Amino acid sequence: MAVATQEVFQRTDALCEVWDAGSATPQYTLLMKGGRPGVTLTDTKGVAKPDQVLYGAVKVTGITQPGYSNEAAKSVSAAGFGVGVATDGTWEFPSVVSTGTTPAPTSTAQGTPVFVTGAGALTLESSGNTRVGAVNYTATYVKSAGTLPIKIGV
Repeated sequence: MAVATQEVFQRTDALCEVWDAGSATPQYTLLMKGGRPGVTLTDTKGVAKPDQVLYGAVKVTGITQPGYSNEAAKSVSAAGFGVGVATDGTWEFPSVVSTGTTPAPTSTAQGTPVFVTGAGALTLESSGNTRVGAVNYTATYVKSAGTLPIKIGV
């Protein structure tokens, strides 16, 4: 699935839910549940973090941290891949295509519907795909081909 780079307009905390991600899933990953889109708010258990240099030449490697996952939410995920999910808000996603492999152009209009393919890629093509939301620019958004702020769930 697609992974957002940032939250553009904040989600509504009261609309957040705990879903079963099914496997190790990084923060800001777009998930679909029953045809509804959601974005993970934290990593699940088992997400490997990049190596980090903490003190001078001391390097910490191989870290797998669950962040604030809900691995104890066994009623949601017996395997421990429960994760908090935002079901609204606007999220910036890279690698959005208009057709085929062509990046979405900077001329993509406000309110343009955005869809997810069966393979988890984001596209502006509706045929055979599931709608996840619509383009939602801020007043001063700096446009870049292939990257769009998407308001999910609309």
